[in-house]
Amino acid sequence: MNGRRRPVRAAGVRLAALLGLVLACVVLPGSASAAPTAGEVSVSGLQADNTTDPLGIDDPRPALSWRLTSPVNGEQQSSYRILVADSVSALTAENGNVWDSGEVASGNSVAVAYGGPALVSQRTYYWAVRVRDVHGAASAWSAPAHWETGLLSAADWHGAQWISPSSSTVTAPLLRTGFTLAKPVAKARAYAFGLGFYELRLNGAKVGDRVLTPASTPYDKRDLYATYDVTGDLRQGANAAGLWLGNGYDANFSPYGFRWTGPKQALLYIDVTYTDGSHQAITTDGTWKWATGPITGDSIYHGESYDARLERTGWDGPGYDDSGWQQVRQVAAPSGALQADTMPPITVAQTLGAVKLTQPQPGVYVYDFGQNIAGWEVLRTQGPAGATVTMRTAEELLGNGTIDTTTNRNARSTDAFTLAGTGSTEVYEPRFTYHGFRYLQVTGDPQTPTLSSVQARVVHASVPSTGTFTSSDALLNRIWQNNRWTILNNSMSTPTDNPVRDERTPPGMDVQAYHDASTVEFGMDTYYINYLRDMPPGTALPSDGGNALQPDMGGDQITLAWTLYQQYGDRATLAATYPLMKKFVDDGAAAVPGHIWTTGFGDWWPPDLSGNANGGMGSPGAGNCTSEVPIVNTALSYVQAQDVAKAATALGQSADATHFAQVADAIKQAFNQRFLNADGASYGDGSQTTAILPLAFGMVPAADVAAVGARLVDTILTTNGGHLNTGIFGTRYLMDALTEIGRTDVAMTVLDQTSYPGFGYEIGKGATTDWEEWTYASSMETHDHAMFGGINASLYTRLAGIQPAAPGYATVDVNPRIPEGLQHVAASVDTVRGTVASSWTVTGTRIALDVTVPVGATATVHVPHFGQGGATSVSPAGGATQQNTTGTDTTYAVGSGNWHFTGSLVPAATSSLPGTWTRCAAETGTCAVSGTQTVAFGAQGKYAYTTATGSVACTNTVFGDPDQGVSKVCYAQTAPPATGVWQSCAVETGNCSFSGTQTVAFGAQGKYAYTTATGSVACTNTVFGDPITNVSKSCSLTAPPPAATTWTPCAAETAGCVFTGTHEVAFGAAGRYAYGTFTGGTACTNAVFGDPAPDRPKTCFVQ
Repeated sequence: MNGRRRPVRAAGVRLAALLGLVLACVVLPGSASAAPTAGEVSVSGLQADNTTDPLGIDDPRPALSWRLTSPVNGEQQSSYRILVADSVSALTAENGNVWDSGEVASGNSVAVAYGGPALVSQRTYYWAVRVRDVHGAASAWSAPAHWETGLLSAADWHGAQWISPSSSTVTAPLLRTGFTLAKPVAKARAYAFGLGFYELRLNGAKVGDRVLTPASTPYDKRDLYATYDVTGDLRQGANAAGLWLGNGYDANFSPYGFRWTGPKQALLYIDVTYTDGSHQAITTDGTWKWATGPITGDSIYHGESYDARLERTGWDGPGYDDSGWQQVRQVAAPSGALQADTMPPITVAQTLGAVKLTQPQPGVYVYDFGQNIAGWEVLRTQGPAGATVTMRTAEELLGNGTIDTTTNRNARSTDAFTLAGTGSTEVYEPRFTYHGFRYLQVTGDPQTPTLSSVQARVVHASVPSTGTFTSSDALLNRIWQNNRWTILNNSMSTPTDNPVRDERTPPGMDVQAYHDASTVEFGMDTYYINYLRDMPPGTALPSDGGNALQPDMGGDQITLAWTLYQQYGDRATLAATYPLMKKFVDDGAAAVPGHIWTTGFGDWWPPDLSGNANGGMGSPGAGNCTSEVPIVNTALSYVQAQDVAKAATALGQSADATHFAQVADAIKQAFNQRFLNADGASYGDGSQTTAILPLAFGMVPAADVAAVGARLVDTILTTNGGHLNTGIFGTRYLMDALTEIGRTDVAMTVLDQTSYPGFGYEIGKGATTDWEEWTYASSMETHDHAMFGGINASLYTRLAGIQPAAPGYATVDVNPRIPEGLQHVAASVDTVRGTVASSWTVTGTRIALDVTVPVGATATVHVPHFGQGGATSVSPAGGATQQNTTGTDTTYAVGSGNWHFTGSLVPAATSSLPGTWTRCAAETGTCAVSGTQTVAFGAQGKYAYTTATGSVACTNTVFGDPDQGVSKVCYAQTAPPATGVWQSCAVETGNCSFSGTQTVAFGAQGKYAYTTATGSVACTNTVFGDPITNVSKSCSLTAPPPAATTWTPCAAETAGCVFTGTHEVAFGAAGRYAYGTFTGGTACTNAVFGDPAPDRPKTCFVQ
């Protein structure tokens, strides 16, 4: 089942069902052979503007997309043909009487712009696609799809008038009218908009499944009307229409969000098509009437009050006596343009039952739903008229078992229901508010509550799930799940900072930190497109404080537009946002001429590590609200300038691309000049984030990457005891930075912590969503903040290794990283082209990797292995091309389909040494030497060298990292120019020639630079650098450290490895080994070797 295919909303289900009856009897050209044969491509999953069979769109050139499937690997689309017609029967006759694209030679199946004549309002357009495969063979025609246009001009509203109650202060008024339909109804559409919220009702029932509608927008810029299929809601004869209005995002809403001012008002046009083809229009006008209703108070923040005694039974049905109601008044239209609402509407996603009921105090009942959500409660009760039940929501509990409303801040989050006293069960759920909560506290219930007395509605934008992830690490799986819940809870009509306290506004900083995770986890294309449309020119949305020009709070428009292009191939949105992107970077460069930002939020909410409790990690406390502002905002400005440069290239703006690349380079140079410390190993104050961002963003000078990476690892493991010390941006890029230096294992150490601070600490405290602050502080910081959810992106891109290498996953890079302690990862992303999946399992000394690539895409797959001799294989072999083998992986180029790869996990270096090299220490150990010797550090032909006296640490910090991701070894031998070991081969400026591969030393007087070369090397400062200035130097050579040898498994952990003679034995797993030289055999235990790979089953290998 395709997760990302966005279905038509429930309001249009009837049309889809009716159309399905027609299509069931239709066979399109070529469809008689629809069952695929070998090599045949099938077309399905048609979408217009990212939606299946959309209703009421106003895009003049809808973007058309489809998916391809094939039973064989390696298939591609070579051309396509699109037919658009005014009927299914025309498509059946292969007659594109609206538009026929003709045969287009292209492999693209994503966002092909409609190219026919101008679209007409309220018209259904049917379309189908046929493609040709790589051999030119035509597919069957797809099943027909359709899109329906909305109202494309003001005249199409047929004179509908804006109406409002005659009282400007009334709460939640009811508006109604009655009308008669003289003939049988063939089709009916309703086009509706209301301020603040509205609920459309026809003949006694709510229409559609939208809630909290319309979407929040800059109301003076654009107002989004919804289209409903109401064919089944109307009937010949008497009918009635009702509109129920709520406050919504009115003037009392947060000053940082979109707000509207003025009277509650509504606009409605219903177009009825009779079976004889004639039409009737029902519109809002001065004949409508209004009255007060049972909702006596409603607020997004504070909740809703409902008095069932004030219900007007039947008010929205025909025949209701409204003689006592007042006439509406006509009011001026809002200043914003009416546009079709194309974003995924807010709906009830699921209903939860309570998992626990307690009575902490007399008459006080507390329900636990087991999950922190955004939404509201449903109450079922019975009692006398006038009895009022009060319901309050919260995320946490106090020590006495009642709710803790601290994180609600000023939001009262209280609903009150006054019973009508009907003598039977009465049911209440709010309409025009929502809360963030896990716990519901009920007081005043006239009957004794039971566990089934309440339920919770989970409410958010109806975005489809597109990502799946699982691993052998239960805590990691829980972190992934919590992050997903948090993102959804904050996906309302705009992204919110939290669903709990009195903000719930678009947080540019948060979105920038997690949008690359949310676009993998969910189908966010149309959601974020609407978000970007509401950006004021050159700035940012009114967000939760801060200067919109700052890279942290305002730069999300740049990174988000680029992410949409990468994830969905959405070039149109990139082009539409591009002027804002340019202006933002140029304005920032003008505002900060030296490129060093000194204002902003920085790495918002790092933990407080100032105390001595908890193993030196500090006690959970308030922490620092801001951290490393200059480093964070300057680094973000670099990424944003880079993204604009890349966008310019994608859009063919070559001059802009050059300009913004130069801006990015200037920022990078200024950054390193200002923040890189003299030791070349740290930035700023040396905290984690100061290294994470430049490493993740590629800002560290190449010569300093190893040192900066080593210092970061030491800071994490030693200074911070394996814990994170990061806020919003440092956390997002923590795994990315560590993976870049080959230490994904350290990232897993951080994520697996269960003590403070970290995700595991929160989960241990019962968290089901992400906290705004790492501590369990009794303050306003909510426990449902999505800003830390961005790390989910790294689970897909680093652990599973799935990344788009071209927009819309036209090409895919699958490069999984295998950290210690993790035996299995499986992930999938339902992309615009189909499902991309990566699943790997480590068993003993083997890794199995399964990869799925959708038709129309290609992939580069990196099959991991460790050390030398890491053989790999692929199945099926046909269609996979081996490209390159390094010390860490072998890469294959593959086409679409399912692929199975294997790799061997063998130890790294060896010590059956030619020449005079002696193995002196494993990586992280100390190589002790007699006197002064040359020490080589590396493996498999890649070495770094130094001249050491007494001892030297075998670490990347000392040598740099000559072969990332591989376990390395130190070798020592007599330093040059000792005869019998080193052979003189050339004087300075000469050429040192030899057979095979040799180690060459260049220098004099005990100061040498080294390289490993094959055939010859020039003895110059240009090649080696100058190890001793103003002295004549020469080259000497000797046999290099050992090449690969064969390792044979000889025993599992705790068993005995037995052999004849003296051999070196490696003990470990997954690239982490300890070594020893033994005669006759050895026990394979931690007692003998130490534990090189904790929590992993290990194996002994004999050389």
